[in-house]
Amino acid sequence: MTEYDFADAHCHLDQCAGGFLPTILHITCGYSQKSNERNAHIASENANAYLCAGIAPQEAMKYPDVKIKLIEWEETIAALPKLVAIGEIGLDYHWAKTEEERFLQHECFISQLVLAEKLGLPVVVHSRDAEAHVLEILGNFNLRCMLHCFSGSAQQAQAAAAGGRAVVSIPPMRSKERRKFIRDLPLVKLLAESDAPYIGKSPSDALEAIKTIAEIKGQDAEAVKKQLLLNTISFFGIK
Repeated sequence: MTEYDFADAHCHLDQCAGGFLPTILHITCGYSQKSNERNAHIASENANAYLCAGIAPQEAMKYPDVKIKLIEWEETIAALPKLVAIGEIGLDYHWAKTEEERFLQHECFISQLVLAEKLGLPVVVHSRDAEAHVLEILGNFNLRCMLHCFSGSAQQAQAAAAGGRAVVSIPPMRSKERRKFIRDLPLVKLLAESDAPYIGKSPSDALEAIKTIAEIKGQDAEAVKKQLLLNTISFFGIK
């Protein structure tokens, strides 16, 4: 742990033009077959980067034959180096405009939850306008789960964390509801992420999330940074 200053629990290094620092623990995340492979290459080349690989809901709904595609995709995912979680996966009803698109997302999500159980890995879950449905589905699996950039209600966050197997990842983006669950959840249930380059510009922007958590909890920022690093190491099983 002494080699890391802090952790970015969720970023997309294959999309970032810069910001990779040797003192940050990076969890780099794919969302498609090609991005999984790109991020796997980055993780394999850097000692302080680890991989999450999965098929995101926005990607899943592009393929009417997604169940057939998943046979190939999941075999490839399972063989990738430095794989510490299946993700990002989930449901996104903001982009799914039809019942068919929602069905394809659902098929992909369920299949990858089964894969995670088979591999004994946690999952990194994306949910947008679908938080209740995502949490309902997760309740049917015995999986550790990171709710990435969670934008649901404080009650939903608390219920998920109370189950003992879910943690909530905080991006560098404030909201009233996010402030509530940062305040109410135990610090051991929180992680910090940049989601670079989509929210933060680089992994170092996870520091903004760390500062926000420390401010809302009224705790020392250095102590919070250290605890969130420990939380990340523990959740992803990094040795």
